[in-house]
Amino acid sequence: MDSYEINKDTCAVVSITDAVTKVVEKNDEYLINKGSYEVMEDSCKYYGSTCDGRIKGTKTILGSSYKVPIIVEESNEIIFFPTESINNKKCIWLSLNNIDKYENCDGFTKITFTSGKEMMIKMSLASFEMQLLRANRLGSIVKKRRE
Repeated sequence: MDSYEINKDTCAVVSITDAVTKVVEKNDEYLINKGSYEVMEDSCKYYGSTCDGRIKGTKTILGSSYKVPIIVEESNEIIFFPTESINNKKCIWLSLNNIDKYENCDGFTKITFTSGKEMMIKMSLASFEMQLLRANRLGSIVKKRRE
């Protein structure tokens, strides 16, 4: 595939190479002929913004500036967070709303999505929980502002 728009079923956007990304959905997986950041950028544009604009907005809201989560699409509260610096080719973007549970597994973090699919990522549990906390905080702040 040459294009993909993130949606409520998207669980993860995983960089395979600089030019190939695996998208994991609840019930399917796709290979996209683009880098992971480009998939994120295309999805943000599809929903009316840019990835850079979303990142700048998050930095303003949270006051943090490193590995910030983004709201890809507001009305369905589609929030993703990166596992690495977004400039790192190994960066994986994870959907906040599709994570059911997670656990430490010998220095890796094992994620179970709401569909039951599992994924192992090379990230400490503490770092994962920090990213999860930031993403939840972003969602909470934006939800309160809408009310």
